[in-house]
Amino acid sequence: MWFDIAVVDDNEEELKELTERIGNVCSRMNISGRLCPFFSGEEFLAANAVQRFDIAFMDVYLEGISGIETAKSLSPDKSCRFIFMTVSTDHAIEAFALNAAHYLLKPAGDEVITEAIRRCIPKPPKKARVLEIKSGKIAVPIPIDKIRYIEVKNKLCMIHTDKERIDTHTSLSTLCTLLDDGIFLRIQQSFAVNMHYIDSFFFDRIVLRNGKEITLSRNNKTELRERYQSFLFHLARGE
Repeated sequence: MWFDIAVVDDNEEELKELTERIGNVCSRMNISGRLCPFFSGEEFLAANAVQRFDIAFMDVYLEGISGIETAKSLSPDKSCRFIFMTVSTDHAIEAFALNAAHYLLKPAGDEVITEAIRRCIPKPPKKARVLEIKSGKIAVPIPIDKIRYIEVKNKLCMIHTDKERIDTHTSLSTLCTLLDDGIFLRIQQSFAVNMHYIDSFFFDRIVLRNGKEITLSRNNKTELRERYQSFLFHLARGE
């Protein structure tokens, strides 16, 4: 197995030690590849533009642009998995929202580094689950992972996928019982959202990847945010 791995830290001593530790862990895991240290996010981005990295161990607090901002620069490019390393848990939720593979507290030992790299190893694709709904007089199969969100207007459920909209008179409550509760979040009475498609989660609303904003339910904003945070943590763990 081959990985191109970047290690980004603006502390020279910590960068050297961490690079050596990661190299030793990779040897024990029978992982070969390129291991490149960088002192800043800017150096990493310049190198990644020439030859993309598979994994980046990224310090959160860097001189110049931060580790989080560095990852955001590549957020549309899911080919690089970020493993954030820092002395604080303050940025954990923000990191996992960027699909981070792991968030490690310094100093990180061999065991947690091994686990972080293991999370970056691609897993075999799961068989897609299908939701079959009645639209008019026709039964329409819809891959569940393609559903972005479902909204209700005038008792009509409109299922939005990445390519089309499918209307059904099946109630949203019924549809939610058929969907994966660990992926879909009913953020208010008239909306259920696939959490994979959430771009930003604010106190009073969410923003989807296509820019659509949806207001959160007034009564359970805290619970909704906690469920989304739990989803991000499980996603990062590959569960």
